[in-house]
Amino acid sequence: AVVSTQSTGEDATAIMRTTAKYPDLFMDQMMYYELGFMPLDEDEKPSKQGVVTFLSFCCFGLVPLLSYILCELIPSERSIAFPISCVFTAITLFLLGMVKGRFATEKLPVAGLKVLLMGAVACAASYLIGFIVSSLLLKDDEDPCTMV
Repeated sequence: AVVSTQSTGEDATAIMRTTAKYPDLFMDQMMYYELGFMPLDEDEKPSKQGVVTFLSFCCFGLVPLLSYILCELIPSERSIAFPISCVFTAITLFLLGMVKGRFATEKLPVAGLKVLLMGAVACAASYLIGFIVSSLLLKDDEDPCTMV
């Protein structure tokens, strides 16, 4: 039970005393209403969730690399690997957001755009950090791609 702002002092005390008798229920209520966390289902297994997350990361993490792998097979097309990678990644992020939106009951295009925007911001930040670090560490005439 939840104590609302419309509860009287006596009702609130009765609700809290009753709920406090059941520690698991009390904790679930506090986690949900105070922190916004959903309680874990008894059927959920962290190891299974970890494996699913790992496999998802491997599958979706491969998407930006696919264009480079494919363009390596066609040497004359290497110059378009980066733009193709960006397009594939953007499409994948959008679709991933739509799948997330389906489970989170969000509007699918909005959910897709949210994930795409977060991915674009993360990508831009990583490129900016890479640019700054390489400009601090490399001399003007050094090419970072040939440094091995």
